[in-house]
Amino acid sequence: MILRVIVILFLFVNKVSAVSQLDSVFNKSNELYSSNMFQDALDGYMSLLGQDISSKVLHYNIGNCYYKLDKLGYARLSYEKAKLYDSTDKDILHNLQVIEGKLIDEIIAVPEFFIISIVKDINSIFSVSQWGYVFLFALYLNVLLVILFLFSFSIEMKVNILRSLFFSVIFFLIATFFMFYSNSKSKYIDGVLIDDNTYVKTAPSLSSADYFIIHEGIKFQIIDTVDNWSRILLSDGKDGWIENSSFLKIEM
Repeated sequence: MILRVIVILFLFVNKVSAVSQLDSVFNKSNELYSSNMFQDALDGYMSLLGQDISSKVLHYNIGNCYYKLDKLGYARLSYEKAKLYDSTDKDILHNLQVIEGKLIDEIIAVPEFFIISIVKDINSIFSVSQWGYVFLFALYLNVLLVILFLFSFSIEMKVNILRSLFFSVIFFLIATFFMFYSNSKSKYIDGVLIDDNTYVKTAPSLSSADYFIIHEGIKFQIIDTVDNWSRILLSDGKDGWIENSSFLKIEM
């Protein structure tokens, strides 16, 4: 028993010490950033990736460092990664708008049917996992209401429960739709060009014809992969092939 207590205390002290060291590196990186030592601050933040520090905050700070170092591709990549953890964060969205305003390529997105735009706006409220939680909440709510209806002896109570069930079933159907919709959207991964520029090819080969050119920081959807090539789709509907070494994927 005493040995178990000693082991628990030892693990607790180690945990506290590790957290303290992480906080120290994080705070030091913040100080370096404030002192305009952006590369040193970046190195500090990068060393904390995968540790017990908020990933959203880390990627956001890393994006700030890259922006100050005039590396727009890496900056956008980091902000997009931070957005995966919180798609409604105003600071992240603002910085992405700033980045887009500095890009060479001006991509005019293909207009969407207004219903599709509404669906996408609603879907962006929660992440894929959060829509799963909403679905489970709606499911349990409906089960609870059904149980209450079955075991209720009051006619008035049953009527009220049926009214509630009407709305809760609609809520459940909506939650189910967005859970599947958000999962289907995650089928394709987005990427960001980190090279200064690259030619988009008509086929996955260096000998194929050049289709058009894209520049650092542009975001696209990766819709296919063949060996060291990926087929990308821009928001304006153009697509083609680029080498995998020219971009990085937006993923957690």
